[in-house]
Amino acid sequence: MYVVNVIEEGKLGGPQVRMVRVAEALDERAQTLIVMPRANSGPFREMCESRGVPYRALPLTRITKDWRAALGYLLFSPIEVIRLVRVIRRERIDLVHASGGSWQYKGVVAARLAGVPVVWHLNDTAMPGWVHGLFRMVRPLACGVIFASHRSQEYYGGGIRTGRPQAVVPATVDSAQFDPDQGYPNDPDLPVADSTPVIGTVANVSPIKGLETLIRSAACLRDRGEEPHVVIVGPVFDRQRAYYRRLLALVRELELERVYFVGARADVRPLLARFDVYVCSSQAESSPVSVWEAMAMARPVVSTDVGDVPRHIVDGDSGFVVPVGDHEALAGRVATLLDDEPLRRRCGECARAIAVENFSVDKVAKATGDFYEQVLDDWRRRRGNGARRKRELG
Repeated sequence: MYVVNVIEEGKLGGPQVRMVRVAEALDERAQTLIVMPRANSGPFREMCESRGVPYRALPLTRITKDWRAALGYLLFSPIEVIRLVRVIRRERIDLVHASGGSWQYKGVVAARLAGVPVVWHLNDTAMPGWVHGLFRMVRPLACGVIFASHRSQEYYGGGIRTGRPQAVVPATVDSAQFDPDQGYPNDPDLPVADSTPVIGTVANVSPIKGLETLIRSAACLRDRGEEPHVVIVGPVFDRQRAYYRRLLALVRELELERVYFVGARADVRPLLARFDVYVCSSQAESSPVSVWEAMAMARPVVSTDVGDVPRHIVDGDSGFVVPVGDHEALAGRVATLLDDEPLRRRCGECARAIAVENFSVDKVAKATGDFYEQVLDDWRRRRGNGARRKRELG
């Protein structure tokens, strides 16, 4: 089986990491070619090269709020679909996997124009109205749908064509790589003493990550007599500079002295190993790989109620879940863990066991490969039925 996995966002994040890990694990069962944009895809390409996963970087545009980018998206999208059709036909692809969510439709359209089945991977739990409209137009073309979480499946509800294969397949984490027993050196750029409590998160600096909730929770902790260092690991992209400045202004307004934006890291494990508590303050998620990685590193997690996190974080067992945007509840649960070292240790051990059981690369790759075969079988059956009907009518 030869699969092309297409994504229209080049930045290295959860979907991109999942694509590479699954492609590598599927190597004996299915050959995968990853197609990505040329722009902003340097770390993504490096990950493919380091894992031996073949890829193709094409000039694919993405929609943004900037009017020039939006205009370019409208003008060049038909050309980009044609480029994808050529790749699919030239490589003799058996199946297309369109990753990245409901707004990334080009792989779906290109697959059907090329005459091959397509799986659409949906990882959204909130999207603007224009995306809803686009999705409604393109969704009949999907031959099968993978949902990144049960919450994504609930979000789309009856919007998916009935009778077509569906599956929930979460993001994956390499629990052998993310292993707290390996031992990691201290990050030399982390301005934190060894004995000081640290809470932290790994996230692109973006409004969807709800980082103002984390910052406000730090002020609540200080007012309660707790003052851990707060470490935010992740890049600040150009289009999020204004949001980043608002966060810095909030830090100054609240007179917080222990909040650090440390930027992106090629390897987040040394930082995760230093966190006493991992915090996810997002406003929306589906299957957040950063949370699963923290769990694999045996970090107790305090998270907002997003995506499938509540299915895996059980209050008092592997961490705590709080309402979205509730910085006081977030601070209270973090304080509970900081004040109780045995509880932190038990929650961390439980979190790792859950991550190993549910998010292993082999398990996710098997589920993905099984779904590919299900979609291909359904495609062949439907084409066979269609051919029979034509003969009968003829």
